[in-house]
This record gives sequence, structure tokens and C-alpha cells, in this order.
Amino acid sequence: MKKDGMEKKDIRIPVSLLTGFLGAGKSTLLNRVLLHPDLHGTAVVINEYGAVGIDHHLVSSAPDDTALIANGCVCCTASGQLAQTLMDLFTRAQQRQFTLKRLVIETTGLAEPGPIIQQLLKQPRLAERFVLDTVTTLVDAVNAEHTLTLEDIAVQQLTAADCIVLTKSDLIDADQSDALEARLRRMNPDASVVRVLNGAALPEHLFTGKRRNPASPAFKMGGWFADAQNIRLVPLDLKNTSMLAMGFTQSASAAQNTIQDIQSFSIILDQAIPAARLFVWLDFIQSLCGPALLRVKGLVNLVGQAGPSVIHGVQKCLHPVTQMAAWPDEDHRTRIVFITRAWGRDRIALTQDFLARGATAKTQNPEKSSPEKLIAEIT
Repeated sequence: MKKDGMEKKDIRIPVSLLTGFLGAGKSTLLNRVLLHPDLHGTAVVINEYGAVGIDHHLVSSAPDDTALIANGCVCCTASGQLAQTLMDLFTRAQQRQFTLKRLVIETTGLAEPGPIIQQLLKQPRLAERFVLDTVTTLVDAVNAEHTLTLEDIAVQQLTAADCIVLTKSDLIDADQSDALEARLRRMNPDASVVRVLNGAALPEHLFTGKRRNPASPAFKMGGWFADAQNIRLVPLDLKNTSMLAMGFTQSASAAQNTIQDIQSFSIILDQAIPAARLFVWLDFIQSLCGPALLRVKGLVNLVGQAGPSVIHGVQKCLHPVTQMAAWPDEDHRTRIVFITRAWGRDRIALTQDFLARGATAKTQNPEKSSPEKLIAEIT
């Protein structure tokens, strides 16, 4: 944040979203990591699906700074309770009933991370007081193959992660662990992957700073492109318009039958992009891919900006764009990573002409563009 040319410190409460499918070990990990002295002042919100809460009794945190949301998942039926619970915690902390430096939300194993992230970003009263720091997803090494193949929720949790914590890896052999870790990195090249035994995690596994502070050491470009296939954006000669139209109208619901087909790819563009054209393009990409778009993240070279703009989205929720004062390295190209389910790479590649021409054209008026006009323009 900047004010009158000066850096303004963000005093909002950092939030870690702790997720993972049923039985991954979230409560065990939370119980261990909260004992760390660096996490003094950490409040906990625990969500359980049943009407009678049990997990909050298993977490060694003071009663005043632990809250339970039962009988519903915070991504759907209990979503309103989440906002009220966070505000109640904030109010009690303001009344000096306890110290509130940071917050962990432990979701039920059936929670979709996207709607929870959207609440934190879009509800004004929450966005003014809380800031998403990290999404940490636990993966049960013993059941990962079965879970990731059959459970779409587990795929969404994995691809939303900034940090993936692999649990129970001591219960499978070393080759299986290595193969699983490699698979997780392919599915989400942006996330760090750590192995934790018996819940012995560290504070930096929950609070990395990657979401709220692009200048932090954890916010690095290298991992984004290590395993992703690159699409070089150059002007494209679109001749087969019938195939293009089919690409736009195909329902993303077909992806539900092949949820294991996770694609990770990136696009690269040399020239600076007009800001308005970029956001029209991003809006269209979200409409085009629908639920098949799991993650988008990147550094963008916008016209007139000295440093890169950071874009970050999970499913339908796009974070506020963050402006960095300077580029982190000598590479000033626009680089955007996508994680999609079952399809998306070819469809997004079909829109490359629009964005590439947006970086070079001098007479166009991108402010008057729209997703509908974009479809007409590239077809």
C-alpha cells in the first residue's frame, strides 16, 4: 500500500487457510504448530461439517481465541457464520480480551477453498481487517492417489495451495513418496511441497507471506515455470473459425469426468500490455474456462508501470492487483501461469492474438472492449 508516495504498512490481520481432504491430519498439525512460540497471538477458527463439534476440543488453544463453526461447511451453508465469527474475534481482541496477531481457519475436509477466499477478499468489513496470507493444503500420502482421482474437492484444495504439506509419507516407501511429490509439483508448480511427520509443521508452513506480500522471499518466480509448458504469445492466424467457436461453447462440466487431467502451463509476452486490455482478457478467460480454471498467477508488464503488477486468482475469485516497486530479476516479460482441469491450454492459446495485439497496437481503445467484443474480435 502507498500513500502520498510513501509506503503504508498493512496492519490487517494475516490469515492462513488450512485445508485438506478428510483424514489428512489438519487438527494434528494445528495442535503441534500452535505450540511454537512464534505463533503466540494466533487465533483459530475451526469448521466442522456435523452439528456437534469435536475437533476444537482437540486443539490446544486458549478458549477465548478459538471459535467453532459447526453444522455446515464455511464454503456454503455456514458462509455467513464465517464472517460473523471473524468479526466477533476481532471485536473481542479490540476489547483486549486476548492478543490477535494472526488467524488460522481450519476448514472441513469437504470445503472448497475458492468461496472462502472470495469472502475474505470481497466482503468489505473483512477485507478492511483481515488479509489472506497463505493457503496451506495437507495431502495424505497413503490415500492421495485414490483421493485425487475420485474427489474433485481434493483437487481444488491442492491447486489452490501456496504450501502443500505431505503427511504420512513414512507409511509408504521412498519411491512412492518421491513419485507422489513429483506429481503434486506438476499439478501445482507454484506451491512449495514439504513432508511433515506426526504433524510437526513449522510456522512458515502456515504463514509464508506469498499472498499478502509479493516482495517477501517466499514470493519467487522460479517455481512457477519449472514444470509448466510455455505458450509464447505471438500474433495468431485464425482460419478455422468453426473449431474456435466450438472451443468457446464447449461446456466445462465435461471436465468433471476427467478431473485427474490437470494442466499446468504458462504464457509469456515480451511487450508491455495496456492495463484495460489485460483485465478484459482475464475476465473473458474466467468466463471461457468456468470451473475448469483452478488457478491463475503471474507478473505482468503493464504500460507505464516501472515494476510488475501481480495477478492472482483462485477459481472465480481474482485478488486485488498488487503493484511491485521493482522487478525481482532481469526478466521483465509478462509471465502468467494457469492451472486448469481437463482442458484449457488450447482454448486460452486461441485468445493469444487479442493480448499480443494489445501489447503492440497504438490506435485501439481497450477501455471499450468487453468479453462479448473479444469473442467477436478473435473470431
